[in-house]
Amino acid sequence: MDVVLILFLVFLWGGPIFRFINMYRKMNEEERAELKVSLRNPLFCLEEGFRDIGFALMFSGMIVSIPIIQHTGASILFIGWFIGGLDLLDKSVKQSVAVMSIAVIAAGAYFLIWR
Repeated sequence: MDVVLILFLVFLWGGPIFRFINMYRKMNEEERAELKVSLRNPLFCLEEGFRDIGFALMFSGMIVSIPIIQHTGASILFIGWFIGGLDLLDKSVKQSVAVMSIAVIAAGAYFLIWR
């Protein structure tokens, strides 16, 4: 594998982790407690976690040319978008339907293109 690809993978996975650690160090105790509570919330993990992990896996699979990783990441990403649309249902039905529709259309387009 090319050195440039390895560096890109390191930045793809290491960049957000490094930023999160720096952000956490700069927080006061009250903000840290709020973050810990939100990280324990299953909906937060499903929504934000799926989108972030799915995005990173999809592009990692593209970089290393392993389709199963790429397709798994894309699936996780689209599931995270759909769950985000369900979470918006309490605030706005129109926005929720729009986000869920975009997630379904994007998933369909992705799998039609990469099939």
